[in-house]
Amino acid sequence: MNNPAKDLMRNEEETREEQRILASNAWHLARYVIEHDYEIQMPKNFNPGEFLDWSERYPSLTKEEKIDFVNQYADLEKATKSVTARTLVATRIHGRGFFHAALLTSVGRYLVFLSLFAALFIYLLITNITTDDGMSNILIPFCAAGLGTCVFLLRVTQEKLKRRSFDPAFIPSHLVRLGLGVLAGGSIVLFPDLVSIGNDATGSGQGVAVGQQIGIGQGSLAFILGYAVDIFYAVLDKIGGRVK
Repeated sequence: MNNPAKDLMRNEEETREEQRILASNAWHLARYVIEHDYEIQMPKNFNPGEFLDWSERYPSLTKEEKIDFVNQYADLEKATKSVTARTLVATRIHGRGFFHAALLTSVGRYLVFLSLFAALFIYLLITNITTDDGMSNILIPFCAAGLGTCVFLLRVTQEKLKRRSFDPAFIPSHLVRLGLGVLAGGSIVLFPDLVSIGNDATGSGQGVAVGQQIGIGQGSLAFILGYAVDIFYAVLDKIGGRVK
């Protein structure tokens, strides 16, 4: 049976934790707005001193003060656009050392993960290029596409970290993009004649095996497809829409 007293205590604990997080996030957001007032248009009703004071003693505020505080909080997030309290907290790793940033933060672990995957794709790409057999050549587009997707995600993440707008909540969607990029680039194994016209190197006109036709040329195209995977799937969606 449920214990009403324990349920009440748990609800109160969760409420206090939510209030603490709200107050902390508000403080980070207000500080960012104050530090970047030269490029951010502050809301007309925003009072920095009052807002910071409210953020520190939020649980003890009156009902009217809480309403004003939340309204100002919402106005600040509208003014900062892609930079939110969550992105500021996630990217606040200055002065804590490399290992803390790389291993003890969600953003750092994500970057390490992407870097390891990029290194793995490079290793597999080199291995398959230097191995002259059909199966290795077929794997080249998949490895090249994976590398292209990793390069894109690393570049996007770098830009967002510079603007402090990287939100760890979108990491799962980035991982989905990695899978889609590998599939998009690897799909050119179904079209071996994109680069090779189906003749052997001597020009005798004799057909060669699919695995032998797929090589560095398709790998380059696969890299581009992995990097610009949105374009590939936009074309597929357009074709699918016409068929429908």
